[in-house]
Amino acid sequence: VVTEKAHFYVVIVGHVDHGKSTLIGRLLYDTGSIAPDKLETVRQACAEIGKPFEFAYITDQIREEREQGITIDTTQIYFHTDARNYVIIDAPGHREFTKNMITGAAQAEGAILMVDAQEGVREQTRRHAYLLKFLGLREHIVLVNKMDLAGYAEETYRQLCAEIDALCAALGLAGYTFIPVSAAQGDNIAARSARMPWYTGPTALEALDALQKRTRLIDQPFRMPVQDVYDVDGERIVAGRIESGGVREGDRVARWPG
Repeated sequence: VVTEKAHFYVVIVGHVDHGKSTLIGRLLYDTGSIAPDKLETVRQACAEIGKPFEFAYITDQIREEREQGITIDTTQIYFHTDARNYVIIDAPGHREFTKNMITGAAQAEGAILMVDAQEGVREQTRRHAYLLKFLGLREHIVLVNKMDLAGYAEETYRQLCAEIDALCAALGLAGYTFIPVSAAQGDNIAARSARMPWYTGPTALEALDALQKRTRLIDQPFRMPVQDVYDVDGERIVAGRIESGGVREGDRVARWPG
């Protein structure tokens, strides 16, 4: 039984094929959040196209996506831990689907940036990092994925962290946590990996629970920059766009300056 909590929105972004959908599938699988019939459906889908079981197919529900091996549209997955309820947004990695990614990320309160340990920082890695900054997301987790294919090498991880750190610093991004993982094998996702004893930080799940929930714009104080003031038939009309909070007829508002 899960007590009622406010949902926390997290967007997962990164270059195509760096493991976003696989991560979500693994998280759901490792925490027992997938119904047995759902797993069987995925197994059958993999068998139909002649592939072994892949965690990414848990989120890639569109047949066209399964055949092409990419995520085309943003997918929202409801998920929970003991700490909170989540809405995880799986955003597409292809450049052609950047608009879809922005649509998903605009709802998020935190972000996970996936980077392939072998491929490193790519075009969409930089593009998505910039968009996260543009959208005002301040809470980030950077997962260096596919460490199994990199031999779980600490040096490879450290070098990539330095490159990503330089990228984030150039963009003015802060508040991010680096974690070496293998989404396919489950290393440092829900449990700490014995194959990377040199890493002593949080797992991906622990880092998610540590993200700070930001106050929604509607719950913040009323703010409306004034664009202009008009006199229409003896009535003064103040025009502008509401940036936060809300206002109702009869409310008292403060005007600044003055």
